[in-house]
Amino acid sequence: MNSSSRRAVVGIVAASLAAGLSVAGVATPAQAAAAPVRLVVGFKSGVDSATAQPTLSRFGIGSNESKGGNALRAALAEVSAKALDVPAAKATALMAALRLDPSVAYVQVDPKAKAFDVAPNDPVYAQGHQPELKQIKVPTAWSTTTGKAVKVAVVDTGVSGVGDLSGKVLRGYDFVNNDNNASDDGDFPHGTVVASLIAAKANNSTGMAGVCTQCQILPVKVLDSAGSGSYSDVAAGIIYAAKQGAKIINLSLGGAGDSPVLKDAVAYANGRGALVVAAAGNEGSSQRQYPAAYGDVLAVGATNTRTGGTARADFSSYGSSWVDVAAPGITAGMRNNGQYCWDGNTAACWDWYYNDYEVQGTSFAAPLVAGVAALVHSKNPKYIGWSLSNAITSSARGIGGWVKYGLVDANAALSKGYDTAKPSASGSNLSHNQLVRGSRTVSPVGLKDTGGSGIRNVDLYLNGKWHSWDYVAPFAPKLNTAGKNGPIKVQLRLTDKAGNISWAPHRWIVADNTKPKLSITKAPKNKAKVKGTVTITAKASDKYKVAKVQLLVNNKVVATDTKAGYKLSFKVSKQKKTMKVVVRAYDKAGNMTKLATRTYYRR
Repeated sequence: MNSSSRRAVVGIVAASLAAGLSVAGVATPAQAAAAPVRLVVGFKSGVDSATAQPTLSRFGIGSNESKGGNALRAALAEVSAKALDVPAAKATALMAALRLDPSVAYVQVDPKAKAFDVAPNDPVYAQGHQPELKQIKVPTAWSTTTGKAVKVAVVDTGVSGVGDLSGKVLRGYDFVNNDNNASDDGDFPHGTVVASLIAAKANNSTGMAGVCTQCQILPVKVLDSAGSGSYSDVAAGIIYAAKQGAKIINLSLGGAGDSPVLKDAVAYANGRGALVVAAAGNEGSSQRQYPAAYGDVLAVGATNTRTGGTARADFSSYGSSWVDVAAPGITAGMRNNGQYCWDGNTAACWDWYYNDYEVQGTSFAAPLVAGVAALVHSKNPKYIGWSLSNAITSSARGIGGWVKYGLVDANAALSKGYDTAKPSASGSNLSHNQLVRGSRTVSPVGLKDTGGSGIRNVDLYLNGKWHSWDYVAPFAPKLNTAGKNGPIKVQLRLTDKAGNISWAPHRWIVADNTKPKLSITKAPKNKAKVKGTVTITAKASDKYKVAKVQLLVNNKVVATDTKAGYKLSFKVSKQKKTMKVVVRAYDKAGNMTKLATRTYYRR
């Protein structure tokens, strides 16, 4: 294998992707000018991503300009983001304008992700062509469980339900072509090979054996036939998989570029209890690759299957600060035509250009780990997210400092315990009978997790019904009382990363979204000429008490009264010749009523 040449080519592709170039070829200046640029825009808390943005309108761009369709739009809305396909000539200026927009949290050219494969692989277990399984003790684990119908998402080039995947592939979604056909049309069927390693049928006298032979595959197509895709599509795919209830999400893809929308998507999936498993990349260096390098992602490096599966494969990215575990990176696999590959099968699975076996890379180490996670969940159905990751990392065998925990051990992972201690909080930042109007956030007070897994998410319930949630620290779900008036029972549900749940003490608050009543009982008539001191007497009332009545002249507060029989005065000599006079009242909740403007003229 000419590994140095292979890494050089992969490095060039990765650099091109980070710059937003096509891997199909180098674009000419004219083509680059004509090609639209996809931007990802994230919005600050409280801003609706579906709302029309004045900044976009000034550039003649609609608020939903992406060709990604409704599914992409809906998925990214979950993390307050949107994708925009804009003319290249406008991209730079638009990005500069959006960065000045107070409603925008971030904007970036959408990075590209690439399938992390050095080559492809398809073996037959009975003939000894799947040594990778023994190297991580999967056959020993099978004596305990071969898995159950655990839903594992493969976010990749799609998956074709042929051969050993027949009847095991669920209906998914294609974010590349925006339809429900998530089959694999890759030049190399990357997603199908990945899925076969996770869930290929066993003991059927044909083909290969997956790690979790009873598992189901949820196919999510985010990479095109060349194995390339936008981060926004990958993010949407992660969110889609989490919302479809995938327990484990496999990402045998990535890139060197960081991206808020991708990070937010991973956090969203974690918040829903999914374990995200990602390939560490094939850079042969310590350069971080994303999404593998994000926290709460189980990052997988590759060992050299050919030398016993404990030494790092020369193509594998490494780094004990971000690569968690390792698994064999030269594996078997099934193609989308039902053909099987294994190391040494020159007829079907040989890359004649590189003169080596096709199926190698961290792309194929990651699904082995995803399959092990599915076995752990099959034996321990309560294990989700962090608990699955903890079982794998705490049972890994040390193989050197290039990876944080070591080589995955499927059998040992099955017997690991998990955090059973419930989180707790002493209450919330709301007080009993507090008046609340509109929207605000509710934060837990004294939030603790003694079990060690950490807090996963906090959900807000109103009168016993789910209202909202937050899955990112410091955990402050939004309370929206719009349209509500009267007492409301507010309670926070606390969930740690191991899935343990408890409730903070509830609070009764009072929603008040009704404006106070206000009228003027005595004042000069509109358009009157005045001098000296002008006094205006007002009447105000509210079910939950009036806080204050104010008098404004030319938009400045000149008098405030907090007692009924409200009298407000100002000296004419201190004002301009024309005076715009407004009386307004606030209730205790902050609702405000403002009367029509009166105009007075100085004599």
